[in-house]
Amino acid sequence: MVRKPKATVIGFGARAPDEVLEVLSKSVSSNGIIDVVPVRSQNVGLGLLASPHRTFLDNDTGADAAAAAAACGADLILYCLPPTVTEYLITGPEEAGTVRSAILGGKDAVAVFDPATGKFCGGTGVDVSAALDGDACLRSSLAAGALSALAALDASAAGQLGPPSPSKREDLVIVVGSGGREHALAVALARSPLVKSVVCCPGNGGTAVEGGKITNAEGVNGKQDNDTVLALVERTGAHMVVVGPEAPLVDGLVDELAEKCPDVRAFGPTKAGAELEASKAFTKDFLQEYDIPTAKYRNFTDADEAIAYVESLDIDGGDRQVVKASGLAAGKGVLLPTTKEETIAAVKEIMSDRAFGAAGDTCVVESFMTGPEASCLALCDGKTAVLMPAAQDHKRALDGDEGLNTG
Repeated sequence: MVRKPKATVIGFGARAPDEVLEVLSKSVSSNGIIDVVPVRSQNVGLGLLASPHRTFLDNDTGADAAAAAAACGADLILYCLPPTVTEYLITGPEEAGTVRSAILGGKDAVAVFDPATGKFCGGTGVDVSAALDGDACLRSSLAAGALSALAALDASAAGQLGPPSPSKREDLVIVVGSGGREHALAVALARSPLVKSVVCCPGNGGTAVEGGKITNAEGVNGKQDNDTVLALVERTGAHMVVVGPEAPLVDGLVDELAEKCPDVRAFGPTKAGAELEASKAFTKDFLQEYDIPTAKYRNFTDADEAIAYVESLDIDGGDRQVVKASGLAAGKGVLLPTTKEETIAAVKEIMSDRAFGAAGDTCVVESFMTGPEASCLALCDGKTAVLMPAAQDHKRALDGDEGLNTG
């Protein structure tokens, strides 16, 4: 069986640099590459389809893509240099090992891309294409650049894994919150070689027995308010605070940390940014002001006005509505009535009966929309946003999209 020439693209994550896409596009159009196999490089395929590349592939994206590429041997290997020691130590042993083996084997053209500089190590994109064409000199130059870059990462990793030294990071991180989300954050943070310990404030039964680097804070008595967290930062000498729940963000914990503990890094939005989560009414108005698509809605602070609005709608004729408590309600402040009578009852439950407390002081009544729902989250430092993969949250408690929302 004749092997189909492949390019294996490793470790680019959400990155799809133009320099890399240009090399891949040329490898398909001019160098005989038939397949591009992404390994932890989810956006490369989409990047190749977009203008100006317009490169269409017989692309193997199955779970065994990497194994299949290794079995038949790739003609081109492009590896994205991990930008941090943490990423290198988590992914490096396998991925960097694949790159080193390919270089030393001498069979394939191998190039390492440095996202910090936006360039290939030891050459250019044109050089990579020429190396794939068989230019032995350029192959050697790219191999030397790749091995040099990996050696520098090895040195950094050795320093981080070695005994205590002035250059070694040993951060104490506080995770604020007590839910499963915070447990997951603590476990992920503990994987970093830069983190010495993770203290959960207040944590839960799971984090209490997790062990390793993870412990629950002592003496906080189940609290996670701003004063408790600030005192814990001071007491422990924490280097970073990761805020899980919405309430501390809405209460301005990140703002207080910036003011009172300026040397401590905080992960989470400021109080102003958290307003998008704190108030559904604010968010709906924000979306409307900036022409961001959203369902038709009305905000109300008076129950009688909300009921009068519901009465004016042809709900039983198909204009179904969703009724929401505007404030924070632990994910349970959204009611999904199906009739006009149920919609009026939902307004009363939120605004008159105060089923969700002050969260229901303002009520949002909006058009019911059907179809698949996806959440798209991005991490942002104020200048750069990195989009995470989309996720679906199936909120209804019962099968067939029936029952109350679960939060």
